[in-house]
Amino acid sequence: MLLVLGVLMEVLPVMVGGEGTPGILELQLDEEQPAGTIVGDISAGLLPGVTASLYFISDHESTSIGSDLNIDETTGIIKTARRLDREERDHYSFIAVTMTGFTVKVSVTVNDINDHAPAFPKKKASLKIPEQTAVGTKFSLEPATDADKDLFTVQGYQIKEGNVGQVFRLETKRAANKVLYLDLVVTGVLDREKRPSYLLVLEAFDGGSPRKTGQTTLDILVQDINDHAPVFNQSRYNAIISESLPQGSNILQVFASDADEGDNGLVLYEINRRQSDPDRYFVIDSRSGIITLNKHLDYEVRKVHELVVQARDNASHPEITNAFVTIHVRDYNDNQPTMTIIFLSEDGSPQISEGAQPGQYVARISVSDPDYGEYSNVNVSLEGGDGKFALTTKDSIIYLIYVDQVLDREERDSYELRVMATDSGTPPLHAESSFTIHVTDVNDNPPLFDQQAYKQTISEVVYPGSFVLQVTARDKDQGPNGDVLYSILPDKKTNASWFIIDPITGIITTATKLDYEKNPKPKIKVVATDGGRPPLSSTAEVEVDLQDNNDNEPVFGSSFYNVSIKENTSVGTCFLELALY
Repeated sequence: MLLVLGVLMEVLPVMVGGEGTPGILELQLDEEQPAGTIVGDISAGLLPGVTASLYFISDHESTSIGSDLNIDETTGIIKTARRLDREERDHYSFIAVTMTGFTVKVSVTVNDINDHAPAFPKKKASLKIPEQTAVGTKFSLEPATDADKDLFTVQGYQIKEGNVGQVFRLETKRAANKVLYLDLVVTGVLDREKRPSYLLVLEAFDGGSPRKTGQTTLDILVQDINDHAPVFNQSRYNAIISESLPQGSNILQVFASDADEGDNGLVLYEINRRQSDPDRYFVIDSRSGIITLNKHLDYEVRKVHELVVQARDNASHPEITNAFVTIHVRDYNDNQPTMTIIFLSEDGSPQISEGAQPGQYVARISVSDPDYGEYSNVNVSLEGGDGKFALTTKDSIIYLIYVDQVLDREERDSYELRVMATDSGTPPLHAESSFTIHVTDVNDNPPLFDQQAYKQTISEVVYPGSFVLQVTARDKDQGPNGDVLYSILPDKKTNASWFIIDPITGIITTATKLDYEKNPKPKIKVVATDGGRPPLSSTAEVEVDLQDNNDNEPVFGSSFYNVSIKENTSVGTCFLELALY
C-alpha cells in the first residue's frame, strides 16, 4: 500500500518480468510540497514474495537526486528533501538494488501546479499609431509568458482599462512553440486632435482555478498626420492707414492656428502676389503674421488695397487657407468715403436682361470711410433709373442695386444711375459714381408684317422669276432675336408652289408658268421667323389676281355632229346648236 501524507500520490502499475527482470516503479507528486512529504516506497516495485531489508541506491543518470530526495535505504521510503519545483526539474530516476541482487527502476515525475502567474516582458510599453489608421490594422505586441504548462500557462488576454470609445481590441494566436502571441487591432477612428493618447491596461490570464493574471500598461501615442488646414481667427481683416504713414510701419497682424502638431501645425504666412499686391506695397513676416508697409502710399493713386494672405502649414504636402485683408488709405487732408461697385452680369459689365424679374440683383456696392469715430458712418443713395431700380442693404457696408419694376428693352434700352455715398461729418463729404445700365434683349417679340393681307394683280403669261410683290415684317428685338427670315407654307389647294420668296428680302417671284384657267386667284401664306432660341414667327396672306390672256383656241364641244331634219321644215328653224370652248 502507498502512504499519503498531505498530498495525493499515485503509483502506476508495477511491471515485472521473469527472474532477473528488474522491477519498475513509477511515482508522481505535485510540486511545491513541503520537505519530508512521502513520495513512495521502493518495496512496491518488488516481485510478490520478494522482500528486502536494505537497498543500495544507484543514481545511474548522475542527477544528484540526493539533494532533492531522501531515500531510506533500510525501509525503502522515499521523501522530499526540499520543496520541489517542476520548473527547475520535473523528473527523477534511479535504481535500487536489494541484497539478493533484485533491482527496481524507480521513476519520479513532478507534476505541475498553477504556481506561476503570467508575466509580460515589460511592466510598461509604448506604441505609436498614426491617426486615421485604417480600421482592422494590426500591431504586434510582446506576449506574456508563464512558467507553468498546458492549462496553467497563458490562455488569453483582455483590455482591462483605458479603451475609451472601444477603438481597440485584442487578437491572439497560439504558435507551435505553445506561446500565445498577441496583436492589437484598431476598431475605430483615431483622431489625435480629439484624443492624442490612450493608456491601456492589458491583462494576461492562465487556465487555473482560480486563475492567475499578469498586467502591463500600454501607452499608445496617436501620431499626427496633416489632416487639418490652418484656420484664421477671422476671415477678413480691415485696417485704415494714413497715406503719410512711414515706410516700415506695422499695419496689422493676422493669426491662424493649426490643430496638427509639429511641422504639420507650424503656420507660415505669405501674401499671394498673383492675386493681390503685385507692386509689393506691403510685406508680411512669415512667422508672426505682421503686415508692414513696404512702399509709400498715395491716396490719389489708390484708396483701397485688397490683400490675399495665405496661411500654410509646414508639412511636406501643406494645407493652405486664405484670408482677405482690406487696407483703406486715408487722405492726409481729406477723409471722404470710398465705394467699390461690382456689376453682377456674366462679363462684369453694367447690363441687365430685360427678362430680369423684380428683386434680381444688378450690382454690389461696398462702402467704407477712412475716418474714425462718429464720422465713419456712411449713407448710400441711388438716383436715376425712372423707378426701375432700387437699393438695399443689411449692414450699411454692402449695398445691392436690384430691379424694382419690370423692364422692357423695346420701350427703353438704357438707364442712367448715380450712386452717392455721404459720410456723417460736418460738413459732410461724399463719393459718387455714375454709370449707364444697358438693358439686354430677350426674344419676347415675334416678327410683325406691315400688312396682314397683301393683294397683287399680274398677267398669267409672265415668265418664271417675274416679280410679284415684296412683303416686310419687323421684329423689335435685337441681334439674332430681331433677324427675320421669310418662307412660304406649301399648300397644293391654293397653288402656293407657283411662287417662291427670297428668305432675306421677302421678294416674291414666280417659280413656274401661271394658268388663269386652273386658278385665277392663287393664294400664298408667308411665314416670318426670327433667329431667337426658341424662334418666334407670324404669318400673312398674299392673294394674287391673274389677268386672263387669249392663250387658248376655240374648241367645239364635239368633233362630229349627225343631224336629221324633216322636209318642209320652215325657213329659220334651228336644227343644230354648236358649242365652242
